Amino acid sequence: MIKPYKPVHLDPNSSPIPIYVTIGATVIGVLLGEPQLLTDGGWLPFLIAIAAFTICSLLAGCATQMRWHYAGLVGAAITSLILIPLTNNFFLAPIITFITVSQAQSILPPRMANLFGGVLAVGVTFALAIQGAWLTALQGGIGYAAGYVFIVIFTRIAIREREAREELQTLYQQLERTKDELTEYSTQVAKLATLRERNRLARDVHDSLGHYLTVINVQLEVVNKLIDSDLDRAKEAATRAKQLASEGLAEVRRSVAALRPTPLDERPLPDVIRQLIDDARQDGLVITFEQHGNSKPLSPESEIILYRAAQEALTNTRKHARANLVNITLAYDRRATSLSVRDNGVGRANNAPDHVGLMGLRERVESLNGSVSAENHSEGGFVVEVTLPNEQ
Repeated sequence: MIKPYKPVHLDPNSSPIPIYVTIGATVIGVLLGEPQLLTDGGWLPFLIAIAAFTICSLLAGCATQMRWHYAGLVGAAITSLILIPLTNNFFLAPIITFITVSQAQSILPPRMANLFGGVLAVGVTFALAIQGAWLTALQGGIGYAAGYVFIVIFTRIAIREREAREELQTLYQQLERTKDELTEYSTQVAKLATLRERNRLARDVHDSLGHYLTVINVQLEVVNKLIDSDLDRAKEAATRAKQLASEGLAEVRRSVAALRPTPLDERPLPDVIRQLIDDARQDGLVITFEQHGNSKPLSPESEIILYRAAQEALTNTRKHARANLVNITLAYDRRATSLSVRDNGVGRANNAPDHVGLMGLRERVESLNGSVSAENHSEGGFVVEVTLPNEQ
């Protein structure tokens, strides 16, 4: 089954004013050039044919169904040919056929539209022959055929320009919709990131500060019970409570520091990690630092993640590992950059789940297509290794 041709060039917003202007100019020119039409009664069939041509042309250009487009086009062609022998004007009457030729280019497939124009040129030649000699009619037909070629070229240029404008408008609307969608997605991502960070902070406060407050409360209860009966043990419990309060305060300060902007601005990553190590040494840890490969610029996201990885690993070593020795290695490779933090502590119990900080670290690393390894070392202790691919 042959798929019917769809006239993609029809413009539903096109104005009929050019049709009115052309027809009006033709009528005025014919009546002024042939005043006898007004005296011998020839004006009535002429105006009837003009009215029929106008209706058919409007139907061809403005109908809502394809069959009416075709019917209007054929009717306009027939009435335009009828108009020619109704007048003695060899030039003005056939001009209205230009309207039909232009409409055919917008309604019919290109080859059929060109064939339609050729048939109409032959019809104009026969209509002119009714008025005079065949040679004169043939010359007139050839002249109007040349005019049809100009109309076809001009109409095709106008169609392509309109199609390009419509395509540009469509692309602009698509870009606007895409921009709105991206804005909405960005807002959703920001809300989700805020919610995740809020949950992480809540879990962090529960796991760290909540633990310290619980133990301090237990020690204060011991003080309250023994202050009258065993003063020495009460003093020991009070001292222990004070020590835990100091540790809890230090933990809060570290959490607040983690929320502040990273100190990486305009500073190389190895220098910032060395500063982090110097701060951690104040807690009594012996920390060594090794760098493999020459420093190279990384994306801001990658540097922040590696810095946070070192910060999180050192924090966990102080809190859980019961270690006194830590080794940090920063390795720059051609394809990836890795950070390894290993301690000589007690390691992690088998099947123990990741704590909150390590879970957050994994999420950040996976967002950059990196990998995280956190496990007990074969020679003892615990090791965390983060690897991030370099941007190509």
